[in-house]
Amino acid sequence: MTTTNILDASQRPSAVFAAAADPAQSWPGAPTNFGEQVVPHVFTVAGQTGLAGRAYLNADEAVRHSPSNSERMRVDCGIMECLEARQRASALLNWHLEPEDDSSPESKELAAAVTKIVRRTPRFLEMRRCLLEAVWYGRYGTAMQYGAREIAGKRAIAVTRWEPRHGDKLVFRYDDGSGQYQPDQVGIRLGVMGQIDTRPLGLNRQQIQYTEQGMVYWLADWERKTLVVHKHTVEDGVFEDAYTSGRIHGVGVRSRVYWTWYAMVECLQRALEYLDRSAFGVELWRFPANNPRAKADTERAAKQNVGGGRSIVMVPVFAGDQQDQYGVEHIEPGLQGVDRLLQVIKEYFGHKIKRYILGQTLTSEAEATGMGSGVADAHMATFADIVAYDSRNLEETLTEDFVRHLQLWNFPQSASTYLQFTIDTEAPNIQAKMEAFKSAWDMGLEMKASDVADVIGVSIPTDEEKKIFNPQIVGGMMQMLGSGGQVVPMQPSTPEQLTQMIRQALQQGSGLMLAG
Repeated sequence: MTTTNILDASQRPSAVFAAAADPAQSWPGAPTNFGEQVVPHVFTVAGQTGLAGRAYLNADEAVRHSPSNSERMRVDCGIMECLEARQRASALLNWHLEPEDDSSPESKELAAAVTKIVRRTPRFLEMRRCLLEAVWYGRYGTAMQYGAREIAGKRAIAVTRWEPRHGDKLVFRYDDGSGQYQPDQVGIRLGVMGQIDTRPLGLNRQQIQYTEQGMVYWLADWERKTLVVHKHTVEDGVFEDAYTSGRIHGVGVRSRVYWTWYAMVECLQRALEYLDRSAFGVELWRFPANNPRAKADTERAAKQNVGGGRSIVMVPVFAGDQQDQYGVEHIEPGLQGVDRLLQVIKEYFGHKIKRYILGQTLTSEAEATGMGSGVADAHMATFADIVAYDSRNLEETLTEDFVRHLQLWNFPQSASTYLQFTIDTEAPNIQAKMEAFKSAWDMGLEMKASDVADVIGVSIPTDEEKKIFNPQIVGGMMQMLGSGGQVVPMQPSTPEQLTQMIRQALQQGSGLMLAG
């Protein structure tokens, strides 16, 4: 008879799992599990879709319900007003390149050189706005063409041309665990022209594959560098619905507001239908009952005389006390219900969509906020947060998919230096900073002249450049620096000379030796 000691850990079922070890533990410096996912994302849903091409399907609610409706939303002026305002707010911000080590002169020089190359991108402002279409679709791309250009007297590889790529044309692979497919590989849906491409340097037919979304051209690693892909709101899908797993590559505003927009359109259709049929009232056309000829004559007269926006009701009148009431009666409509319905469409559905896109409504509508209530400031702060999020998200895309490639193509020896594309989302509070500078000055704190110049937006002149200054301030400085009542015949031309003169005066007046 065999007995089992339940206190013995080796006899428990959990011991099977406890015995498993990290396969990379015997390789010094190797990441856990050799950097591979333990449970691939596609394994975490109840079913599988996109089996033909091992690709995620479009998880957008509008596309899943009605592809035609998804494009009709783009002609809704209320939606496009908000969307374009959000895009412009981020695209119009200034930008610059920052090295990781801003104290290194070599890194600063590299950032300045790459900045010149990036600035030569044709219509770079519009390119950034196009990438922000990912806010609507969830993903969007720009196909880049690079070539040799002369920049600052030197040959450089720069952008010569670019085109937008619709977010619904982009397809993404998933990792099925077989190792046969590259995870997150990007593909572009092809039409008939792409499938029969006969160009000398045309598409590699081995990279064209059939999927549930049609024929797709899967980009190789070197081809992927010619496509900038921007994503918005990356999230996981629900376990029970395999179609939603595609959200891992971006969810846009279109998917979020689709059903609200659909309900709004349905309500608007009902309101317009009512106005079309009954805006000018209802006409009751009475005719003798059981008289086919009278009925036909009455219908003909009604069709000839009725006006637009009126409903006709044919009323048979039987013989009796009311038989003399043949003719037409007009009943005025009640429009209070229509007014209420239109108000619901505007203030409930319309504002709901607008608030989701912009975070508030005051940037597009005038509303009473109350003097000193701070409501307007709160609304603008909310919108500023949205703009900051969109901008910083775009920063990461342009850094990895655009700037990094230009840097390595033009300066391959700089691979160890990392440049960050930075959008200036926070405008400096000049007034507050100048007050802080003045307080520090009054306390005798030494400051860099360049810091003050940067705040007010000016540059420090060189010795060769013509300078302007306040003669009263400089005259006072010269008087203070005088020795024995005589003015020193010297006028400072640089901040360094002025600092040195002040130090000399302090040393003469107090006998203190200041650090140089």
